[in-house]
Amino acid sequence: MKLILFEDDSTYNFYPLTLTHAAFELRHGIFTFSERARISLRADVDAMQYLARDYLASRMRDKDKSVANEPEKIDEEAVFVNGLLLLTPELAKLMSKARPGTVGLCGDRMAFAKFGASPSVEVAKLLVNAPGKEAIDHILSMSLERVNVDPVNLISNYWEIISSNSEQLTADLRGFHGRKSKVKAKVVGKASNLIVGKDCEVGPDVVLDVRKGPILVGDKSIIHPFTWVEGPTYIGAGTIIHPNSVIREGSNIGKVCRIGGEVEESVILNYSNKPHAGFLGHAYIGEWVNLGAMFTNSDLKNTYGTVKVIVRGKKVDSGTRKLGCMVGDHSKASIGSLLYTGKKVGVCCQIHGTVEEDIPSFTFYGKSVGYPTWELLPDPVIQAAKTVMSRRSIEMTESDERVLREVFSVTQPERAVLNPGKGPFKFG
Repeated sequence: MKLILFEDDSTYNFYPLTLTHAAFELRHGIFTFSERARISLRADVDAMQYLARDYLASRMRDKDKSVANEPEKIDEEAVFVNGLLLLTPELAKLMSKARPGTVGLCGDRMAFAKFGASPSVEVAKLLVNAPGKEAIDHILSMSLERVNVDPVNLISNYWEIISSNSEQLTADLRGFHGRKSKVKAKVVGKASNLIVGKDCEVGPDVVLDVRKGPILVGDKSIIHPFTWVEGPTYIGAGTIIHPNSVIREGSNIGKVCRIGGEVEESVILNYSNKPHAGFLGHAYIGEWVNLGAMFTNSDLKNTYGTVKVIVRGKKVDSGTRKLGCMVGDHSKASIGSLLYTGKKVGVCCQIHGTVEEDIPSFTFYGKSVGYPTWELLPDPVIQAAKTVMSRRSIEMTESDERVLREVFSVTQPERAVLNPGKGPFKFG
């Protein structure tokens, strides 16, 4: 049986993160949605296929050699899983036992569907490019049975990931219990709640507090002295935690990151840096992001009211009192940058000073410090990104570059609202 991950219309609620990532590539807990689906359904990697927006599917085919947006390659029974579905053992069991022709619904969204080989080809054609209700209605007309899925299992907005981050980390890390870890650090709580990978360096005078939840430190990671880490926390392989850091509960840090200062209840994807003092809370940070010294985001309004954010051009009440920023891939924040509650910074941006509004992708922004707002051109931005990636011995591929150029194109209407300057721009 094929396992096919697809994006639906809610993918656009996660901009700017999903400008450069398929929805199922986002991380929730210690796994991406795609990894969780594969593990939960015990699928072989070779049996997985993907349905995404065309420019991201092209990168998946070129870079990862994945089968993406290729319905004609479906030749057996398939289960289609929404890329934002948080799979549980109960859901996995339901899917495994479901007969072909079954569709799992969460309101007007499709959580999963199971079809035989021939109808699966038609279903796959309908699910490319993150479709909306019309495509789902067509698939429903083909179904033989409908089942309801608990809304808590189908994510709709990024703050739902932030709100459930600690709980999901705890659940995921329970699976690693029983591995003993020997470190010089002070462990507060049950030692069985601490998992330290191979070839790690955990310095003296480090406190690992596992009373609230487990801590996993990935292979070849380094935690420098005088640092406090509170569980539940995940620190990916090859990541460095700088001296005197405070890594509070719910910290979810990817591989090969450089982290310092204070972090709380935040997801940081791979290869991103926040190496200096400053605060990051209840935030979601993309890949290849660099947050300069004393960067700080707000995650709580002075009124203690719920945080309202802009989603697809409309103001939406998140219903949560704590919500920090979202920062897209390859963006940079200068020293002393301050982000107001719930603000978003797009892909390939440069921000300076205080940010009180959402910043579109490919924008140079420093209104509070007297800088002009300017549209950043793809060529110099991509060249800078290549330089950054080379510092981690990673080469930007042609397909990576095509994705960034596509993002520049599709986000032009957002930039037009700010009426930025255009053309070559040199700062300083």
